[in-house]
Amino acid sequence: MDNEKLVQLVTAEVMRQLGQVSTVTQAKAIPRRQQALAIYTGGTIGLEQSLGELQKLQALNIELTVVLSAAAKEIVGIKRIRDYLGSDTNVITTQSSYPGKLLREVDIVLVPVLTQNTAAKLAYTLSDSLVSTLIMQALMLGKPVIAAINAADPQDSWRVKGNMGKCPPGLLQALRENLRKVEGYGIQLVQVEDLAEGSQKILNRKLNTFLSVPAAKKSVLDAAAIKVAAESGLKSITVSPGTIITPLARDVARDYGIEIIV
Repeated sequence: MDNEKLVQLVTAEVMRQLGQVSTVTQAKAIPRRQQALAIYTGGTIGLEQSLGELQKLQALNIELTVVLSAAAKEIVGIKRIRDYLGSDTNVITTQSSYPGKLLREVDIVLVPVLTQNTAAKLAYTLSDSLVSTLIMQALMLGKPVIAAINAADPQDSWRVKGNMGKCPPGLLQALRENLRKVEGYGIQLVQVEDLAEGSQKILNRKLNTFLSVPAAKKSVLDAAAIKVAAESGLKSITVSPGTIITPLARDVARDYGIEIIV
């Protein structure tokens, strides 16, 4: 038996006798890989950048499934998605079965290109397409939803350069009001270049919630919990005051570059 296994067994027995709970028990409930659902509409503003942002999430060991609307299937295409994200990337189209089970399992929903059309539908709670239905149901399931605002922004720099930034005041107000409503429903709106970073922050908060230790009881943070966090791409773990942090956990956290925050 190696030293690490021995330490884990001894720690578990000590905690059992003291009536305490090991953080590794919580860690076992955390998926080894977090899952994200990326829903593409038929927009092109920020499209290439958004694919690069999804690559960044893949580099964090996040499992991606891509949904293509009918327009996105024509404009983006399955081939381009798999050229960027890998030939084994799961792609769902309007011809696929409705991914209800998958929606319940994912940790986050992304809209890499939020178009003005989709923003308008969401603003008025219309679920008349695969895309709008998935986004509305994600919100009702309490899933975090993050969307790149560029294509829906009437004053985005791309539109201005294309001589399309001359909205009449009434139209400009209506388009902005749609975005205000969408944000009020709980969708986090970001610039496309911040899509990966914003998603990572949301996922890190979820993992920290799983790994944080209740203040009402003393618990132990061990090496196994650190490894789960590392495999999930977490950069820090938050624990309550009084938590026992094993020496091996500190060593493993240092090796993986994970900060332990009390």
